[in-house]
Amino acid sequence: MTGVLAIGLTAPVFAAEVKASYLYNLSDFTGSKPFSSAKITLAPVKNEIYAMAGESVSVFNSSGMEVYRFDYDPTLGVVVDVAVEESGDIIVLAQQGAKFRLVRCNFRAEPVAPIELHGVPEGFASFAPNRILLRNGSLYLVSMAGMQVLVASPDGTVRKGYDLAHSLEFTEKERVNSGLGGFELDRDGNFLFTVPAIARAYRLLGDGTVKSVGKRGSAPGRFGVISGIAADKAGNVLVADTLRCVVLVFDKDFNFVKEFGARGIKPGNLVGPGDIAVDSEDRVYVSQLRKRGVSVFQLSLS
Repeated sequence: MTGVLAIGLTAPVFAAEVKASYLYNLSDFTGSKPFSSAKITLAPVKNEIYAMAGESVSVFNSSGMEVYRFDYDPTLGVVVDVAVEESGDIIVLAQQGAKFRLVRCNFRAEPVAPIELHGVPEGFASFAPNRILLRNGSLYLVSMAGMQVLVASPDGTVRKGYDLAHSLEFTEKERVNSGLGGFELDRDGNFLFTVPAIARAYRLLGDGTVKSVGKRGSAPGRFGVISGIAADKAGNVLVADTLRCVVLVFDKDFNFVKEFGARGIKPGNLVGPGDIAVDSEDRVYVSQLRKRGVSVFQLSLS
């Protein structure tokens, strides 16, 4: 049995003020890329950013300029997500019909060899991932709808399975009616995830302890419809709120710190933020609706 610790909203913390400055949007030579609801993956080893929307994957350099793109390949299927190995090879999570597949590709996304999963535990028979992360030599495959995570070696040997619905003591009906809005690992390897249906953000620690925060509302620090989640270098947790059009910042103990963005079309405003990622320089990448693309902010402390 895991412990679920609910943390109430407290007064904002001002000890070290977090600032978020708008930098630019991910672009090509014609201007901002008009993505809608792009999925974002960072590749630290190559200092690149991958944005997936529709049937295309765009690759950007550290200045936010598109340097490469690959489109639908019938030998791969529809690319759902990617992870980049230290060698530069790309592990593609793709969907063909109702089935998913993992394919190791070279740096230009040309298929090299399929990756088969071995040792999938009981209870994961219908597992259908739509998110993949690569951290410290392990693949994390996430079923956002099923609220399950498989951890595997890069050759496909499953090391462990996590059922997040069980960790939250959900019934099967609550699992079906919930699902995840975002999933990420913090720098200690703890799971961060959001459950929009109940307006809560969670951290699952290595010992099985679950901490959470969230209360519905429109005031600063409250949740409307949340989605992506990520952590910065200091351990602060960032949560994108699609309805309120802001990114909320909490400290590592889930105390509310501040929020930034705000609905609008001016630089630095946000329209329906969804996926979110933070790189090693504390640049925050925020995906948006309505062809608003991916906006990049710089976090700093003062």
